[in-house]
Amino acid sequence: KHTSMTDQPLIELRDVAYHAGGRSILHDITLTIRRNQILTIVGPNGAGKSTLFRCLAGLEHYQGNVIMEEHCRIGYLPDTPYFYPLVTGKEFLEFCLKAAHLPCTGEEINQYNKLFHLPLNSYPSKYSLGMRKRLMLMALMMQKCDFYIMDEPFNGLDVAGVIILKDWIVKRKREGSTFLISSHIISALTDICETLAYIPQGKMMKTY
Repeated sequence: KHTSMTDQPLIELRDVAYHAGGRSILHDITLTIRRNQILTIVGPNGAGKSTLFRCLAGLEHYQGNVIMEEHCRIGYLPDTPYFYPLVTGKEFLEFCLKAAHLPCTGEEINQYNKLFHLPLNSYPSKYSLGMRKRLMLMALMMQKCDFYIMDEPFNGLDVAGVIILKDWIVKRKREGSTFLISSHIISALTDICETLAYIPQGKMMKTY
C-alpha cells in the first residue's frame, strides 16, 4: 500500500506523563500528529493542555517519549504573551529571529507589519492585549516553522486579527506545515480544523 507524505507521523507521543506539586497533570498521553495536519485540542480549564504544549516545546521535563521527525523546526505561541521591559516591538522581533538563527531585515518586518499595524518603536508593555497578541503572532509567522504549537491563539484578537490568523494557518498548511492548537473559541476553528482531540483532566485523548 502506498503511503503519502501527509500520512506519515511528524510527531508521536507515547505514554507522556507530567507530575508537579505531588499530583499528576498528564496521564500517559499517546497521540500521533501527522504531517500537514491541523489538530485542535479542547478540554476544560486545568485539564493539562498548556502543560502538554510546554512539554512538546521542550519547556518542561516529562516522563514517556516524544518521537519527532529529524530537523523539525518548532514554533511555540504561549497562551499569555510576555515581553521583557524596555524592549521595543521591533527589538523583540529581532531577538526572536536571532534566537531561531534566522535572518531579520527591516524590510521583512515592515512587510509583515502591513498586516498588523503595530507601533514597533514603542514598548509592548504599552500595547493593548490584542496588540501584544499580534506581536507574538508576527514573531511566530516570520519563523516559517514545520510544526506550530499554538496555545489559545485567538484570545484577545479582534475580528480582523482572527481572519488574518486563520488565512495564515491555511496558507502555511498548504505549504506543508503542521499545527497543534488549543482554543476555547471553537467557532474560529470549525472551518479549518481537521481533527479534534479531547483531553479530559490530562487523561488519554479521544480524537474525532
